[in-house]
Amino acid sequence: MSNQPVSVRMSPNSRSLNSVQRVLRTLIWFVLFTVMGVLTVLVALLLGSLAEVLAYLVFVIGGLLTLIVPGTISGCLYVVPEFERVVVLKLGEFVGVKGPGLFWVIPYPPFYQSAAMTLDLRVQTRVITAAETLTSDNVPVGCEAVVFWRVEDPKTAALKVQNYREAVFQAANSALKDTIGMLELTDLLGEREKVSHRLKEIIDSAASSFGVDVSSVEITDIRVPQDLIQELSVLAQSRRAASAKIAEAEAEKAVAEKLQEAALLMGSQAMELYRLNVLERIGREEGSQIVVYGLSHVDEDMEKQIAATAATSRTKH
Repeated sequence: MSNQPVSVRMSPNSRSLNSVQRVLRTLIWFVLFTVMGVLTVLVALLLGSLAEVLAYLVFVIGGLLTLIVPGTISGCLYVVPEFERVVVLKLGEFVGVKGPGLFWVIPYPPFYQSAAMTLDLRVQTRVITAAETLTSDNVPVGCEAVVFWRVEDPKTAALKVQNYREAVFQAANSALKDTIGMLELTDLLGEREKVSHRLKEIIDSAASSFGVDVSSVEITDIRVPQDLIQELSVLAQSRRAASAKIAEAEAEKAVAEKLQEAALLMGSQAMELYRLNVLERIGREEGSQIVVYGLSHVDEDMEKQIAATAATSRTKH
């Protein structure tokens, strides 16, 4: 593996947080530069009284060291915020993960250390899109989801994969397309939580080999062809109408069963009382005319006479 450090672009917030590191490096450089410059001048003055050549050599060598050493030493200081870690190598071999806080990475003998990569451990998001993917019932749909993930193992993320961000994205994109291809459209539309949970398990299983932990996956959008939406709407209306008819039939069945039970419990006298009660309720309405005959078959001649009278009255009207 190469000893060359891998540079990582940092956000403006990270740069502002690392202003402490720049200040400390500047202070160290200034102190070392001042001390070495003063020592160089003092030594040159002392040796100049003995020989001008020695004073010239001290000025040249001391001046070079004063320009080089402060910068090389101050550049070894690192100040890392709480949410970042630095992977450190020694002669290309992994020696540890440092941070947060203040630490030194010394690339000079006998340490030969180098900062391979700076990793952000905060939860990050990535939008994945699967356009025109066929479901198991051959319906082309477009799907969009958001993956929430974070670096769990800095060593693995830095050393086992070249670009862990891109690896997570490709794994998530592939998992989304495979999941859509295994589901029917109705399952994809009606069971988003189950689909999201299944996606999370698949992506997390693949991302764990990159040192990344996937905390959740949320499906944000499912795009279905317009003609299919109309067909689904008609189908839903038909199902609702059928459900309403079934519910009405069930209610009528329940009423019939209750009436049958009441008929079995009521005797002949109770039935007569029930009829009279019904007639009483009907008679309360304005303009109603009630003709009663056939009560308990007490007098058949009277019943026939009442029936004939009622028939004649209806004919006249």
